Amino acid sequence: MLTDQAIVAALRAAPPRDGYRCSDVRAEGGVLGVTFSHSGAPSARLEVRLPSTGAPQWWLFAPPEDADDWVSQFLVWTDEEVHTDGLGDSRERLDVDGVSHVVPTNYGWQLSDPREHARLTVLAGPFGWHDGGRTTWPDGSRSVPAEWELEVDGERFLVSVRGSSTQVTWLTGPNPGYGFGGTLSSSAPGPAPDELAATNLRLCADDERMRSDLRSFLAEIDPDTGYVRDD
Repeated sequence: MLTDQAIVAALRAAPPRDGYRCSDVRAEGGVLGVTFSHSGAPSARLEVRLPSTGAPQWWLFAPPEDADDWVSQFLVWTDEEVHTDGLGDSRERLDVDGVSHVVPTNYGWQLSDPREHARLTVLAGPFGWHDGGRTTWPDGSRSVPAEWELEVDGERFLVSVRGSSTQVTWLTGPNPGYGFGGTLSSSAPGPAPDELAATNLRLCADDERMRSDLRSFLAEIDPDTGYVRDD
């Protein structure tokens, strides 16, 4: 059974992290608290709601088998955040009784840039990049489907992402439903399907990269047909 006590015990027993330290691990009222310390950066405390509360588990990429598995997935999440300036100025901080906290969100730890925070919050969805480990699709991916619109050179596009697959629809084009798609794939022993799904969503969420791809698409359009030129 995945109890709060078992998760705390598993986290306390976890091996040391690469480049940072976890300390003061405790849980109260279904909230897990842990302090992170990193050389060259201020320490910070993180508090997240445990499974017993029914809250979304944003860091899970698969249903955990036990407390050790839950902790393992949680630490993959914290590794990425800490090693991408998670304890530095790029992350929003909250002072709680004189202790500096980083703020957990569906996409990671809250960014100090409000525009990026708002954009990624929408993209990640209520259950996070991996759907909180709740759902496995036939292709093995677990990332939340996401859709959003982009405007490029006066043309509007709908970008749809599900797992490792992407579909772009040209909303203002002369041919309804026309666009292009693709799948991020890797041959064995490459990344697991859920890792590909998360990577794909992050790539597509890069507005400048997507705008460049859309401009390249528009440059290939035959103005007489509204379709990509058949060379």
